Amino acid sequence: MEPLLSTLVLILLALLGANLSFSTEHVPPGPRLLFKTGTHFVLVGFFLGPAGLELVSAEALEQLSPLLVLGLGWVGLLFGMQLDRDTLGQFPRGFHILALGQAVLAFLFFAGVGLLGLAMIGRSTEVARLMVWGAAATACLSTPAGIAMVSSNFLVRGNMRRLLFFVASLDAVVGIVALQIIYSVYHPTALGQGFGDVPALGWIVVGLGLGTVCGILFLWLTRKRPAGEEMVLFLMGSAAFAAGAAMQLQLSPLFVCVVMGAVIANLAPGHKRVFRSLERWEKPIYVILLIIAGALLRFPTFWVIPFAAAYVMLRVGAKVAGGFIAVRMVPLPFTPPKRLGLGLVPQGGISLALAISLMLTFRGLDLNGLDAMDTLFGIVLIGVVVSELAGPVFTTAALRQAGEISPEVEQALAVGDAEEAHAHALRHVPTPAEEDE
Repeated sequence: MEPLLSTLVLILLALLGANLSFSTEHVPPGPRLLFKTGTHFVLVGFFLGPAGLELVSAEALEQLSPLLVLGLGWVGLLFGMQLDRDTLGQFPRGFHILALGQAVLAFLFFAGVGLLGLAMIGRSTEVARLMVWGAAATACLSTPAGIAMVSSNFLVRGNMRRLLFFVASLDAVVGIVALQIIYSVYHPTALGQGFGDVPALGWIVVGLGLGTVCGILFLWLTRKRPAGEEMVLFLMGSAAFAAGAAMQLQLSPLFVCVVMGAVIANLAPGHKRVFRSLERWEKPIYVILLIIAGALLRFPTFWVIPFAAAYVMLRVGAKVAGGFIAVRMVPLPFTPPKRLGLGLVPQGGISLALAISLMLTFRGLDLNGLDAMDTLFGIVLIGVVVSELAGPVFTTAALRQAGEISPEVEQALAVGDAEEAHAHALRHVPTPAEEDE
């Protein structure tokens, strides 16, 4: 299919998908989370791409890569806009420490076990280590969509729900920063020669500087408060420019655009208007990103499946261990259960965005005759699907352990009595943890 026709098909699918496929009222919890995060669009792209029906050829994909970069930039910009100090300041300091702390611990746990496993089987090559660090960056974060869905299903109230939602909304910061550090440490030598012998810390500073400059440039361009359509054009241009510049410098486009978004959120007088404009176009652009990523997807070896199973088990263990340690070390205004990490199993689309970013930059690296990044992306994709299918079960268990899911509500919902369930939810006596607030 010609690139122009491929682009038109993608735009049509994006508009249809944004308006139809996110309506999941009658879908069971696990698959519902898959639909809400749009993971199924990766499979649509896979069947459309060279590995499937070849409706989108490899040549067309090469020319569609700017749309993929724009999608990464938009995701990063939208997430960065949520790092508004006024909004974050509404939550206790302990929430922030726990959110970032458990993610750091999960990252280190995952990477440590993975690197140890490589050493034990004698496969600790530089490319294999890069894969482990990249997998750890995708594994340490969660999604608030899973917590929101379970809370809505069971009419949950209380501090545990509030804590889980906040943690899952913030801990992607750790994965995005970790990815930029990986980019800096494993920076392609060909580009490094062009800029001289730049140390890893130097590339991190360059990424911070680029994101900051792009954020200030956006503020200057929109100082006259442009109309809604103009604002969207400024946002698309800024996201494409920042992400494209990051790709040219072999930096993480997500990191650069998150920094840009944080600058805008904390300095722009009308940042909420900017955020609303981003949200309105989030789903179509996200659908395009996932479809193109799916078209690029390969499963070069059967070993992707057992490695994906290991990825899921190691990730669950890392989140549980990270949450267990963080809960014991961080003072909070209430006492959450020690198995807090079970509530953070749902993974979400940012993990896929991180894997897409790695695939774009490091694709072609050889791992025993296989493309390392194709293999890693397949592992992460399967891991995300499994985590989102099983995640609601774990989140429900964590909230039930905290006493925030009323047995009466569950019983009423089981027999289909929504009115009685709402009545029980309103009468539900707060747990001791809730009373501590």
